Amino acid sequence: MTGHITPRSIASSLARGTSRTTRTRTRTPRARWTRRAPIARAAASEHVYRYETIDLGTTLGGIDFKDLSEHIDRAIERAGVREGAVHVISRHTTTAVTINENEERLIDDARMYLSRLAPADDFYLHNDLDRRRGPADWPGGDEAWRAQEPRNCHSHLLSMLIGNSAVVPVSEGKTTLGTWQSVMFVELDGPRERTVGIQVVGIK
Repeated sequence: MTGHITPRSIASSLARGTSRTTRTRTRTPRARWTRRAPIARAAASEHVYRYETIDLGTTLGGIDFKDLSEHIDRAIERAGVREGAVHVISRHTTTAVTINENEERLIDDARMYLSRLAPADDFYLHNDLDRRRGPADWPGGDEAWRAQEPRNCHSHLLSMLIGNSAVVPVSEGKTTLGTWQSVMFVELDGPRERTVGIQVVGIK
């Protein structure tokens, strides 16, 4: 007996087909891991920390400027640093370090300006030596100390204002100073025997 097709039988067939389709799974291929070649590492750079004290000799009287460019370049060359920095420090309380243009007339302007800013003949408490005492072990005591102690408070104040150190980056073995820039040592109480400290740090 041939079965009759009815709306119910059609709906049942569609439902069975849908359920089978829903249960069908698709497989994705697994990722395959490949071993990579080892990465070549650059040889470790040598770190350098080199300090030296430079003798600048006797400075001129009053306010004096000394260009330190040659001293700095030689210090970098001796250290062999390619990338890093150079530190320059004044080792006295009446001197300073600054970066600016080393032009003769500008230096004269700086001398006159600094002299007006802190006149040497103004009244300063630091210069009142009768109210100060020397070191306890000074030969000859306080009187001998006062006899040699300069009245130079203006120089101390100018040193505080200008600053006592400078740091300059070093790249490819040279400082990165601008075209007209120089690192200069500033004497504020000359003439004196002076030194400056230079430390080069970085990698070869």
